Amino acid sequence: VGEITDVVGLTKTFVEERPLSENKGKKGKVDVDDAFIALLKFQNGAIGSVEASRFCAGRKNFERLEIHGTEGSINFNLERLNELELYERKDPPDAMGFRNISVTEAVHPYWDKWWPHGHQIGWEHTFIHEIHHLIDCIVNGRDVSPLGASFYDGWKTNLVMDAILESVATGKWVSVG
Repeated sequence: VGEITDVVGLTKTFVEERPLSENKGKKGKVDVDDAFIALLKFQNGAIGSVEASRFCAGRKNFERLEIHGTEGSINFNLERLNELELYERKDPPDAMGFRNISVTEAVHPYWDKWWPHGHQIGWEHTFIHEIHHLIDCIVNGRDVSPLGASFYDGWKTNLVMDAILESVATGKWVSVG
């Protein structure tokens, strides 16, 4: 889909004051947003959305990535760390719908570093994999991409975030970069 070219954002603070942890009984002005939404335009004409909120009743750490295309969709939910949801349009009619794919099978990268497939892994394992990948790339002189983010990726992400903040301030679409 290419790079993100344009963004528009909206933020909202629902709670204007919160109790101060260091001064019991006193409240302080809130200077962070409780919710944000951004719409994205990509180089090839695709569109996307990003949203985050401190107020999602019933959610503990709900971070979800959804990618939808003409031939299928894939979803990742951080609260269900060991599986992906996959839909493929080519599936036969009697099998259409999302199916869960276990990512704890021996064929997946890094799984040979853990216990037998089918056992759950946790939040901390993700960071162990990231550190292992980074050190392995440094030692062997390889690029961290595409499995890891590069400094370039971080820079591009910051350009997008800066453009979203500018859009929030102006109320208009902003070009990235």
